[in-house]
Amino acid sequence: MKRISYLSVFIFLLVIFNSCNDELFEDPYPSELVKGFYVVNYGNYGSGGASISKFDYETGSMSNFYYKSQNGGIELLSNIQQAYFYNDSVFLIAHEPDQLITVNPLFEQTQNAVSENIAKPRFCIASGAYLYISCWGENPDWSLMPDSYIAKFNIHSGTVESTIPLPGGPEGLEVVGNNLYAALNYKDSVAVINLTSNQVSYIETPAVTSYFVKDNSNNLYVTLVSTYADFSNETGIGYINTSTNLLEESYSIRNVSSGYGTIISKNADASKIYLITSSYDELWNLTGAVSEFDMASKTFASENLINDISGISGLAVNPIDDNIYVFAAESVTGIGLMKIFSASGEFIDEHEVGAAPVGGLFLN
Repeated sequence: MKRISYLSVFIFLLVIFNSCNDELFEDPYPSELVKGFYVVNYGNYGSGGASISKFDYETGSMSNFYYKSQNGGIELLSNIQQAYFYNDSVFLIAHEPDQLITVNPLFEQTQNAVSENIAKPRFCIASGAYLYISCWGENPDWSLMPDSYIAKFNIHSGTVESTIPLPGGPEGLEVVGNNLYAALNYKDSVAVINLTSNQVSYIETPAVTSYFVKDNSNNLYVTLVSTYADFSNETGIGYINTSTNLLEESYSIRNVSSGYGTIISKNADASKIYLITSSYDELWNLTGAVSEFDMASKTFASENLINDISGISGLAVNPIDDNIYVFAAESVTGIGLMKIFSASGEFIDEHEVGAAPVGGLFLN
């Protein structure tokens, strides 16, 4: 009689278990339901009107008021500035009332919104078990911003575990290694926070900063912005070496957008950066353009990639085909637009979205 090895039995049982497992445990977020681009429509500050639109970039169809349809007709009561995906959850940064809203990849709200210790939230990013949220505080003075901070949100407990004081109005965030980088919108610096000790150091910049993109070596490009509160002639993007935490170079370009939508984005292979520039005419009409920065040569193209976008309010780059989505809002209450361009700047199509689109999120 031949003996059957324990290894053979184990492999047989493992195959049976996995087959049963596939039948019993279906993917709760199948790609055919989730895949798409989700437009964040900010709405009218303090007056609601925020919404989420879902764009199927394979069929070209747009579904407006998607959050509402996924939540039994319930509307978003806050203005939404950012949607951020991490570990099968989408976190929505919300204003007036200030809160953090958590939904699943189907955009169904999964738990009660959190508002405690989240005052004037701006932006978020995750590392490990935590979500870090830049906040301007209860009563910002709109000059030195002495009471702004980073909220450390424990994703598992659903609470703000602690806060890290950070004067200067932190806006965009990025994490590299054990450091949290915070662009400061009211101080000519980027803050660097050690996530173990919470010690803060600063990288001086020639202008206030707003948002980051990361290159393939985990170094950072940060937008250098001139604002009403802190004017500067040295606008553009700055390059931060995260090994030395030094601003090694600045690349100048005029009229970098001071808006709070997504003004900077990169393509899928991180070879190109796209940046919104904008200005008002004598009648206070906002017109913008999209400039292209080449990461290899570290130069801006001599001409804008995309021009004459009235009411420009944000952009995004599709990681599948590198098409560029540019958002426009003539008002904060009317219909917004999403204009689609190829990577070479050729117009492809446009779609109506919600009020005041500011950016979005790709999900697969």
